[in-house]
Amino acid sequence: MKFLKCSTLVIAVTAFALASASAAERKSDGGPQWPNIGVDDVDFPSQSLNKHPSFIDPEEVTDRILGRTSQASRQSRGSASKAGSDITGSTARWPNVRLDSDATPAPRPNQRPSFTDSNEVTERITRRSPREAAKPAAVPAKPSTASDALATDLTGSTARWPVERQAPRSPFAFEAGARYWYSVGAVRFNFTNNSPLFGSPTSTLFWHGMVAQSGEAFARIDHLASGFFVKGMAGMGRLSDGNLVDEDFLVNQFKFSDTNSDVSSGSTRFAMFDAGWAYWPVPDVRLGFFAGYHYWHDEMTAFGLVCNQPSLLGCPAAGAVLLGNNVAGLRYEPTWHAVRIGVDAKVIIGDGWSVSGELALVPYAYLVNNDSHLLRQDFSDLGPAPNVITKSTYAFGAETEIFVNYAVTPNIEVGAGLRYWGLEAVRGGVRFGPLFTERNTLDSFSQQRYGLLAHVKGTF
Repeated sequence: MKFLKCSTLVIAVTAFALASASAAERKSDGGPQWPNIGVDDVDFPSQSLNKHPSFIDPEEVTDRILGRTSQASRQSRGSASKAGSDITGSTARWPNVRLDSDATPAPRPNQRPSFTDSNEVTERITRRSPREAAKPAAVPAKPSTASDALATDLTGSTARWPVERQAPRSPFAFEAGARYWYSVGAVRFNFTNNSPLFGSPTSTLFWHGMVAQSGEAFARIDHLASGFFVKGMAGMGRLSDGNLVDEDFLVNQFKFSDTNSDVSSGSTRFAMFDAGWAYWPVPDVRLGFFAGYHYWHDEMTAFGLVCNQPSLLGCPAAGAVLLGNNVAGLRYEPTWHAVRIGVDAKVIIGDGWSVSGELALVPYAYLVNNDSHLLRQDFSDLGPAPNVITKSTYAFGAETEIFVNYAVTPNIEVGAGLRYWGLEAVRGGVRFGPLFTERNTLDSFSQQRYGLLAHVKGTF
């Protein structure tokens, strides 16, 4: 009988425990729960969950640790008494925290808890086109109202929703490279000695077919925000394979001398510097305006002397050789200082291809030509070389070039193109040695050079 009573008591206790657990479970089903957030539920898989999200205001926690009672704490306690024991005051509770007594001050809830670890918020950097990169970065406006601030700051704590940022970049764009120029040049010189016995012009010298192979280095720097830029180049090369035709005239343009010489040696040097302003009127098109300076110096030497026609000055017949090709007879050294005003442009076609070029007018240039008659350096004749000096008082011209380019990589570009330079002096004087006192009239002195280019450049 005693065993039966004990068994009955155990069964009753077990049934009571099961009933209590069932009731608690049913009550729990309808109540608020801790959020069950998995790693896959996070919007940014590259970030780990913050294992300790803050559900109360960290400032209130500090007040409580330091034993301070702030005005905000008293207001929170008043609000908590109105809202009930639940401190969040809303239908959904995170978590369902209840107060044991009114003596405990109610902490203010953190309205924007952070669920991501602030140390693992990844910066996302986007890549922009060269045209967008040339524009200054926009400065975000400060929020003007509390709602704007809430929209800007989604979490309200140290961690932020990931913000796309631009990598730091220089306000300048820089390019530099090297070119090869295969060109052909010509020089034409006419002057009049103002004597009634001679023609006008009295003498003409035509240097033509002068091949040059030269190399040059170039660079350009653009200030992206303002559009201002500077650019320059410098180069040098060797001349060869030319020809000189020298003609002299008496009154009524009667030709009394006509000879031919080979141009088998020489050199060229040149440099440019420009400053200007550029902008993009439409996408993929850049226009620029510039002004600058051009320095150009050539040296050319003629060898030998062959008659083109019989003459009174020692030519017995056409084709007669008066000097061999191993004897230097004449040397020209024209030097130009030119002012340039022009435009340049670049058009991006696509798939790495582009077209670029420039056109410059020369409203003013200054010429000095040192003419050396190497076989007439005696003081009884023209004196030491240079023994004929030509100087201009006014000259003008035009210069242009165009390239087709291909971007091998985002930072390396190759290209090929054409270039033309043409300058002409139309006023000036010519003086002969050894005294250089008599001034003859310069009718014209023109010089051209044109040819093919190839370049490679890097952009930074």
